[in-house]
Amino acid sequence: MNISEMVPHDLHQAQQFHRLYGVNALLPDIDWNHVFEQSKITPTHVEALNTLYQNAVPLALQVFDELNFDVFTPAEYKPQGLGLFEKLTQQEEKLLQLLQTETRNLNPAVRHQIWSMLLRGGAVLVFKAWLGKVKTNLDQLDTSQFDELSDLLFIKTPPMELANWLMVDVNDPYDHIFLMYDNQIYLDRFNSLETAALFVDLGVYDAAFLSLRDDRVAEYLKSKGYISQEQIDELECALNPLYCDNTMHKQDFLA
Repeated sequence: MNISEMVPHDLHQAQQFHRLYGVNALLPDIDWNHVFEQSKITPTHVEALNTLYQNAVPLALQVFDELNFDVFTPAEYKPQGLGLFEKLTQQEEKLLQLLQTETRNLNPAVRHQIWSMLLRGGAVLVFKAWLGKVKTNLDQLDTSQFDELSDLLFIKTPPMELANWLMVDVNDPYDHIFLMYDNQIYLDRFNSLETAALFVDLGVYDAAFLSLRDDRVAEYLKSKGYISQEQIDELECALNPLYCDNTMHKQDFLA
């Protein structure tokens, strides 16, 4: 079924149409190469994004529907009973079960990409893409009003447990892609401190770099012996020798 041929022309009706069909896993197609034309994505990345999209978006929409939450007017939401966070958390294992089934016959490279993306906000990203598509009928991310809810769609499952769900060897030598959209980098945050440390182990990030940019990550990595405060200070001075006493701009690496 090509649902794009069935979409009403009225904007409000079109959005409600997509919300109804999205709950039932009937989603508009998205050209990921066009969305992330600033990035060099491969068919492997596209397959991973599509798999996440087809599984994460319907589950999130089901929760929003149960709570009478209109994703197109989130500011008007009034909590009713069990909140969004709790409901979405309850659905996480269901999502993992779906992905376990869906990815069973995929090649290891695609499974690895799904694992890596989920740990760094992949579910958030595909939901933003769905919102952008149904609001404008264009392949783009919606970044206008959903940022307050973004963290709700971060997978909370620890990285090694998620790897077991998806039959992933975390040490396989596949890439961990960062995606660029509208000059902003996506997939650059972690679902936990444990994930941040793992990405240092895998050589994706440097411990000192992460520690310079995020104080919570710095304290965790110091406590685990990855880095010392002296090493952090030395790097900061090396990067900015004339202003060693100045505080470097911080970035929140954690959801």
